[in-house]
Amino acid sequence: PDGSQPNDNILSSQEELMQTVHYRAVVFDLDGTAVDSRYNIDALQLTCQEMLGRSATDEELKLTYGMTAANAMRYLGVADDQIEPFVRRWEQNIMALCQNASLYEGIYPVMCKLHQAGMLVGINTSRRSNELGDLHAYIREPFLDLCSLIVTCDKVQHPKPAPDSMLYYCQQTGLSPKEVLFVGDSEFDAGCAKAAGCDFALATWGCFYPEKIEATYKPSAPLDLLSIVGLA
Repeated sequence: PDGSQPNDNILSSQEELMQTVHYRAVVFDLDGTAVDSRYNIDALQLTCQEMLGRSATDEELKLTYGMTAANAMRYLGVADDQIEPFVRRWEQNIMALCQNASLYEGIYPVMCKLHQAGMLVGINTSRRSNELGDLHAYIREPFLDLCSLIVTCDKVQHPKPAPDSMLYYCQQTGLSPKEVLFVGDSEFDAGCAKAAGCDFALATWGCFYPEKIEATYKPSAPLDLLSIVGLA
């Protein structure tokens, strides 16, 4: 016996593994990337019919998918004095439709693998901090518990596609942008990553226009992320 302890062996293996990976952290967008949350679009359409007296076009719904709620309402032409009731009704419709909320297949195993390898897992979302209730209530996997930091849009002055949220993540974790891979599904995510100096992986499984968005990587499934970061 060489006197080494099991924990020492595990630590040594983890250190060796970390020497082979290309990033120290992977940050995920939520809707359309980690969470299959098309119910948000259905809820928005219903709210437009109820509050605006019209249906949103498919193009409008797709373009608002990666926006903050405030920017989505501005884009849809919600009057200033109707913003608060519109938001309340939208949230009510989301909670009525989200019982079947789920992660995309492969997301949770990938997050677990990253976490077990000693990499940081994070979230960067256009949701506000008080808009995460459906995820806690209806998604069975405790994926948010794996995240060292969840950056919501109300934590920064300028939301995506501005770089503020990714720069905030880097500041809070002490990492440089080049050490962080951002995974997202929209042009807002891509713009945020580029402006912050982070590499970007496009979540093609939740993206409406994958051919139109520039990305460092375009994985076809969540499990492809493991080879991108050097774990497979």
